[in-house]
Order: sequence, then structure tokens, then C-alpha cells
Amino acid sequence: MTRRPFISTQRAVEIYREMVWWRRELCEDTEFFNVPDTWETLCEDIETWKMNAYQAEGQKPKAAMVVFGDHATLTVDERLVEKARKGCGLSNSILAHEISHLALDHHAQSATTKHFQLSKGPKGFAVKPPNSEELEADLGAVFFQCGVALEDKSLSALELARRGSADVALVRNAQRYVQLHVFQEELSRQRNRYERVVM
Repeated sequence: MTRRPFISTQRAVEIYREMVWWRRELCEDTEFFNVPDTWETLCEDIETWKMNAYQAEGQKPKAAMVVFGDHATLTVDERLVEKARKGCGLSNSILAHEISHLALDHHAQSATTKHFQLSKGPKGFAVKPPNSEELEADLGAVFFQCGVALEDKSLSALELARRGSADVALVRNAQRYVQLHVFQEELSRQRNRYERVVM
């Protein structure tokens, strides 16, 4: 039996803070977006980032982030982009997962292409990250898509997934992390540590 990937509370909070920062560079906490348009906005601001959309008939739509130095290319099947623009939660989450790999600098650890993975189980396909890096990217994706709204206990996972055009299972998992007492304690500790102004 393989062990489930694990990340510490401290690391989960670091990811949350990083992805909320990225999100706030693009929109207000109360606003939501579709990921392809957001990536295009980022590419307008950073000329070494781009999207390479391709057509692959007869295959499952895929996406991958390729990073070399300061160049980043989101390589993605056009069908995935189209579905994401129409509000498909899974498609948006796949693309946000790739952006999360970039934001969390996962490519610095290896020369491999990073991509979202679905695992086949007894009840069909499910999002089951095979390692801690993929778990970080899954969480980072939802933190990017939904931001601080994940802390709002009055919002159901389904409602928040609809607002954030995110996959509901991933939102539910991210809410569990963010709403834990130990997560909130660590978040408060990190705020005090990093946001202190010295006069």
C-alpha cells in the first residue's frame, strides 16, 4: 500500500500565502476569474511567459507547464482552454494546477514537465496526487482560484466551486485545510512574523 502524500501545516500556510498574493495581484478578494484569461493577463505583463495551445484529436485533453530559466510556457490542448472559458471547474483547476507549479517554483527542483494527474479508482477517476509536490500544486490551484473565501465557513464547497470555476472535490479538500484551527494559528503566526513593519 502506497502512502498518501503529506505536507506540513507550515508548508500549507506558506502555499496559501503565496497563492493568495498571486491572486491579489490580479483581482480583489471578492472577485473570481476563469484561468485561461488570467494566464493571458499574466503573459501580457511578463513577455517570457506564453501559452502554446494545440489540437490533439482522439486523446484526453492535457496541460503541462514547461519552465526553462525565466521562460514559462503553458502547453495545453485547445479543448481544455475552451471548456475552462465556459466555466468547467475541472478544466479551470487543471490550468490553475499548472500555474501553481510555476508559482511554487517546483521546476527548480527538477527538469521534468509538471502536469495535472487523475487516478483511476473503483468509483471512476479521482484527483489523487501521487506525491507531495502534486498535492502542493492541487492546493495551490484552489488557493489561487478561491483565495480567502476558503476561510468563510458559511460557503459550501459546491457554492465556492461554482464562484471560483473550480473542481468541487479540490475545493472541499482545500477548505478542510484552511479551516483547521492549527492552520489558522499558523497563518496568524506567519502574518505576525512576516508583516511586521519596523519604523
